[in-house]
Amino acid sequence: MKELRFHGRRLPRYDHTAPFVGAARLLATAALHEGKQVQFRPPWLFLRGYVPEAAHLRVATEPIESYSQEYVLDLVAVTDASILTAVDVTAGLKETGVVLVNGRSPVSLKGRARTAVADLDAIARRFATDLALPMAAATAALLGVVSQQALAAVVRVETSGRARQQALRALEAAAQAVAESRR
Repeated sequence: MKELRFHGRRLPRYDHTAPFVGAARLLATAALHEGKQVQFRPPWLFLRGYVPEAAHLRVATEPIESYSQEYVLDLVAVTDASILTAVDVTAGLKETGVVLVNGRSPVSLKGRARTAVADLDAIARRFATDLALPMAAATAALLGVVSQQALAAVVRVETSGRARQQALRALEAAAQAVAESRR
């Protein structure tokens, strides 16, 4: 079983899904597409704008029988680098775990957490997509929790026309960017 946590901030709007929630949802949908078992826990619906929040995701090939809210994380994804100073994102991370940070400059975290830093905002802007898509692609590339083909299948179902082409290009670019930045 793979356990993931996504950190981010939400705008105080009901008509927009936060990128950290959207990325976890995309990965959950792709995992279901592959026939895997999923537990997805988004943050509470109550919108507390700009406050750091987290969404949790478990993915397994066999039924998930744990309902605990304590996680032993394989990956932590951070959509906003400013959260690193507000929250200990490495809490609950395995020794072999990875922290994916959306940013431009290298980050240093306490402990021996392995990090991968990629400018996923730039990819989202370049391909005119939501940040959730490059974040999900980078997470899948780092952890292998779902295949890029499963993510592409979800994108094909949820988008159409030019937006579909741009989203598929964003998937490839994000996976390549995180592969180059991993240390």
